[in-house]
Amino acid sequence: MNVLNRPALPSPNDLAAYVAHLTTPAFVAHLAERSGIPEVDVRRRLDDYAGEVTVGVELLEGLLAPGQRILEVGAGVGLLSVWLIRRGASVVLLEVGAGGFDANRRLLDAVLEWFDVAPLVLPLRAEQLAAAEHGTFDLIFSVNVLEHIPALEQALAAMLGVLAPAGVMRHTCANYAVPYDPHYELPLIPLAPQLTGLLVPAIRRQEVWQSLNFITYGRVVRFCRAHGLEYEFDRGLLAKALRRMDEDAAFRRRRGRLARLAHTLLGTGPVAALVARLPPRWATPMVFSCGPGLAR
Repeated sequence: MNVLNRPALPSPNDLAAYVAHLTTPAFVAHLAERSGIPEVDVRRRLDDYAGEVTVGVELLEGLLAPGQRILEVGAGVGLLSVWLIRRGASVVLLEVGAGGFDANRRLLDAVLEWFDVAPLVLPLRAEQLAAAEHGTFDLIFSVNVLEHIPALEQALAAMLGVLAPAGVMRHTCANYAVPYDPHYELPLIPLAPQLTGLLVPAIRRQEVWQSLNFITYGRVVRFCRAHGLEYEFDRGLLAKALRRMDEDAAFRRRRGRLARLAHTLLGTGPVAALVARLPPRWATPMVFSCGPGLAR
């Protein structure tokens, strides 16, 4: 579809309308045409990524301010950054399109064309960031990306290197201290999750599995302490994910049997109250903030 003939775009201030727009036939058809990916596959991806927009908006609540320079690490197909850009934010997108996500860059280009925005897109790995070349950022964030970065500590150090003196990093990702993988909805071997591939040989050849670094709460804390960073973890995220199963039909449909069983066992009654009190160390997903600006 020629973008000149596209339907009217949703208001930059209406998040619900924006998210709904992301699964409309015209938008799906445009992305399929421009990327060369079949419509059925584009729609499946958008069903996942559209839900992450709302998660990302909640992640950034209270952190956005006029005049900031923002970096999204692992921007994927760019849906969250486009929402921010259309609201006046200055966002740079980092997207290398690797680790089983090679189609992201083609879809990203089509998304930017559709919404008629042209941000700077850096086709780099996070560990390649350098202040001398890319400048500094007041806010750096990612949504479900950190677990896919092989050189995790080097990447976090590079992000810290491009963080402004009063800047903050904010990330959400899986916490593999809990023996469960959300990508495959698979229980993992406790304390040695990488060995699970020996028991499930089919996943060992898949790029997404190969990309996982099995990040944990403790690993993040050790990095922050080693670099003298203030840090904090959000609480109650597992309980929030279980509630989302009640409130978001599309999210519930995408969950597998294990997640639905967890919802049944943990999401109601007195057990749900206990789940809400779980320390972040033993909950997945995890959301954390860190940086020199955190204490200000």
